[in-house]
Parts: sequence; C-alpha cells; structure tokens
Amino acid sequence: MPKPIDCRFAFGLLLLLALGASQPLYAQGRLAIIIDDIGYNLALGQRTADLSGDFTLAILPFTPHGTELAERAHQRGKEIMLHAPMSNRHQYPLGPGGLVTGMQRAEFLAVLRQSLSNIPYIKGVNNHMGSQLTEQAEPMRWLMEELKNRHLYFVDSRTSAQTQALLMAEYINLPSRRRDVFLDDERTPAAIKSQLVRALTQAQQQGSAIAIGHPYPETLAQLEQLRLLLLQHQIQLVSASQLMSPAQSRSDKGTQTGLVRAAALACQAPPMGLWPQTWAPVDPFADLGISGW
Repeated sequence: MPKPIDCRFAFGLLLLLALGASQPLYAQGRLAIIIDDIGYNLALGQRTADLSGDFTLAILPFTPHGTELAERAHQRGKEIMLHAPMSNRHQYPLGPGGLVTGMQRAEFLAVLRQSLSNIPYIKGVNNHMGSQLTEQAEPMRWLMEELKNRHLYFVDSRTSAQTQALLMAEYINLPSRRRDVFLDDERTPAAIKSQLVRALTQAQQQGSAIAIGHPYPETLAQLEQLRLLLLQHQIQLVSASQLMSPAQSRSDKGTQTGLVRAAALACQAPPMGLWPQTWAPVDPFADLGISGW
C-alpha cells in the first residue's frame, strides 16, 4: 500500500515550482513594461536587453547604438518599439527623427518613415516627450494612419493631459493603449519599487496595465528582481503588443494634477548620463534636405 503524501512536502514542492517559474502559475492580470530612451548608452542598453522576461524596449531613432541594441534585444526575445521624438512645451532638443509642430504632412511622413526604417523589428511606436505635438489632432491622425498601414500599434505615453493621440488612434481603430504608470520619475529604489507595486495593483484591478521606465541603473536593479513581485501579485509580464486592442476606450482615473506632474517630469530629453562621452552627432537627414535637429 503506497504511503500517503506529506502535505507539507507537497506544499513545499509547489512553492519551489512556483519560484522557479518565470511567470505565476495562475495570473490574475497582465503587465507590460516598456523601457524608453534606449540607444544612447551601450552598457545600460545591453543590461536592459538582457533582462529576464517579456520586457518591451522603445528605441530612439538614429542613436549611436540603437540598431545594435535592437538586434541584441530581438535575439533575447524582447519586443521592439520606435520611441518617436516629438516636440514638447519645454523646448528640449529632440535629436534626429524629431516630429515637430508646424511640419507639413509630406515632411512629417518623410521623417517618420526614415525613423521607422532605422530601427529593425519594430512592432509599435510610442512618443518621446511630445507634450506639444500630441495635443494636435491633425499630425496625430497622420501618424496613426501611417502606423495602421504598417500594421503597427501605438502606446500613448501621456506626457500631456490634453493628448489627442489615443483619440486619433481609436478613431481609425488602430491597436492602441495608454500608459498607466511611470516607474522612475523619482530615481530611488524605494520610489521605483513603490511604482512597480502600483503598476502590479492596477494590473490586478483592471486585468492589465502598462508601465514605462527608463534604463537608469536604479530602475534596472529593481527590474532584475521583478520575478518575485510578479509571483506575489500573480501577474504575468507580457510584451506591449499583447495588451493592444482596437478602439480602447478606458477612462482616465488619474487626477488632472497628477497628469500635469507626469507631463512635467516624464520622458524628457535623454538624461545626460545616457549620452556617450565621445559621440559626435551626425544629421542622417542632411542628404535629404530634412533636418532632424
């Protein structure tokens, strides 16, 4: 007669299996984490590409290491987005590939297409800065129409409370979504972990959520330990494309004050620490007669 299985042994075995899994056994929600501003710093970009899990990397066009890092990330199973620079109310420099207020449609699309061609494996686009341009419906319509023609998705980073980007995407039924949480407005381990917990909680409550962070050493250190938090909250980490659906209409739950604060702090110009020491900028649009600077 077989011996009965010790309940404590069975529980311990299940716990070990759960801790060894990359995803929770029974997910109560899904979370996508997008890491912006990839391309200027090779070491931090490599560290981001090497993260364990389905992270999504948003790469700035025409950066010194953008193409190389896209290749590395793709080889490691990461999803790639174009992090499209857009004009902002603070007049921060955009670098090459910038989409700016006042462009005519032909110039706007020429710059956008050059940027899309510069980064391989692109599945979607989100805005870098853009507190000015995303408030303008017409250029946002041009953007969304081009993305739909290419079967790409769009994530609105929401650097302005008055953004028209998601509305235009929904209007033409483009797969799209808005950012729910910024992870690293405050670059301390405690603050970043608190924002991660906030994102996980929103994923539990809503069924899914999107968080955006940057390749800061403090952020990467927290993401390298993310697996335990995912298991504790029973949340599955997924690529951004898995959370897209046409015509998403989700109510904004943040206060106006919170959105304005996010617009002021989040995803501005690439932090100076991410710029290489000896990189001399080259304008890739010079031969086309289109300046991206």
